[in-house]
Amino acid sequence: MAVTVQMQFTSAVTEMYQDAFVGSSMENGTTIITFDLRQHDFQQELGTQARLCWRKESYHVDVHELSTFHNPITYRFVLAQGSYLDAQNQRRYFTPEIKGVSTSQHMSHSVIRLACYLAVVCGVSLRHIALLFSALFLIPITKSSIKRWIDAIGSNLRISSKIWGGVRRSSRRHQG
Repeated sequence: MAVTVQMQFTSAVTEMYQDAFVGSSMENGTTIITFDLRQHDFQQELGTQARLCWRKESYHVDVHELSTFHNPITYRFVLAQGSYLDAQNQRRYFTPEIKGVSTSQHMSHSVIRLACYLAVVCGVSLRHIALLFSALFLIPITKSSIKRWIDAIGSNLRISSKIWGGVRRSSRRHQG
């Protein structure tokens, strides 16, 4: 007999897009949490009171999230290009920006922060981080992705070149 078990899940992303939440489902052993961003209040973000129009063709972006549940979690964001008429009656086009996740890496910011923390602060090798994420969270991550994340975060820090050089040498040493 199959039973349905419901549990609550909260994250920065679910809080930010609670007005766009559509539902959740299971696909191939992964919990999919779906948000339709066409329902989100973009008028406030765009600074307009005009009615928003959306293209009929939509697409979706899947993003991995950290999960302590038995199943991995993926956010699915449904998007479309939108438009509105500004005060001068000119049509303005926009594509919704997804906050709290990295669409280029298809990972939530919490995944990226944890991987960088393990590498830089804890000194865990990139290979071991990739294995940990694969085994514990069922999230496939490559060593080169983690290295890019560390470099990207490090390039935004304002620290002396002497300290940064030590961090980079340590990162190379721990790549394993």
